[in-house]
Amino acid sequence: MTRTTTPTPGAARHAAAPVASLSRRRFLRTTLIAGAGVAALAGAGFAWLRRSPVDGLPVSEGIRHLTAPEYHLFQRATAVLLPVQGTPLTPLSQVPVVQHIDHMIGLLPGHLRKQVGMGLTLFDNAAVVSGWHGRRFVDLETADAVQYFDDWSHGNTIQKALATLVKRFVYVAYWRDPATWGPVEFDGPVSEKWGLAYLGNAPLPDQQPVSREAVQ
Repeated sequence: MTRTTTPTPGAARHAAAPVASLSRRRFLRTTLIAGAGVAALAGAGFAWLRRSPVDGLPVSEGIRHLTAPEYHLFQRATAVLLPVQGTPLTPLSQVPVVQHIDHMIGLLPGHLRKQVGMGLTLFDNAAVVSGWHGRRFVDLETADAVQYFDDWSHGNTIQKALATLVKRFVYVAYWRDPATWGPVEFDGPVSEKWGLAYLGNAPLPDQQPVSREAVQ
């Protein structure tokens, strides 16, 4: 049986779920307020602070859906969230994590893709003032980047959602690749081995409480 490394639409929606579950109006309002706050606190130097050495780096061939800033954000997040070097786990050089993320982004419906893009922009740029790092997430040292994720994972609703969003895209893209399965002795989804048809996110069946009389 041939194993595929291509993430499915279901995987893409699962990764984007933290943002999809937010009230669109609330999310947009919070994003605008947060963006204005970053600009105000950084003052005249905001435009300079938003620039990063990585902005001039090329984007890998084959990237079709991620913008350059999003691509560099996920490159940095992958290194921070998957410190597999020196472990038995599959090296990042053998898993096209960001390419898988790019594919998942392309599977999202337009309105959700736009919302995800706004969230990624906010997550990257908010590091300028969140934690007083003075620079974007893509430029943080590893320890600061880990702390940034920890702080946002315990922050307000929007912060938790965005931190979870980035984590899910990275983790789903890595662990869905068969190249990562060997070191953890995983031999693939049972749905493939048993030939089960994919039914999507089917609801659980209704379960009625069983009365004592019914079991007597």
